Amino acid sequence: MGCAMTVFDVSDELVERLSTETGRRLCEKARKGRRRALRRISHFAVLVTYDGVTTEEITFETAPTLSQIAARTGQDAYIVSIGMKRRSLRERFGLNLPLAAE
Repeated sequence: MGCAMTVFDVSDELVERLSTETGRRLCEKARKGRRRALRRISHFAVLVTYDGVTTEEITFETAPTLSQIAARTGQDAYIVSIGMKRRSLRERFGLNLPLAAE
């Protein structure tokens, strides 16, 4: 015969440990979802200059290597900065609406 377990047989320590583990897993799942969402709405922007005065922004969907940057800009470009930028709502949804009502 088996023994029936009652609510009082579960120790508080076990409940706390399981609760903590569940919370940790939920936080990790949420963190992964946020990272995935940020990757979808972000792009890598490389700011380059050819003459030291004017700059041009080149965008990449994923983190570019130096050879990928050189292939897009040419060998005579100087890299000013590399960063990750979020796309605006207009850019994400392809909205071509006027900025202000006329």
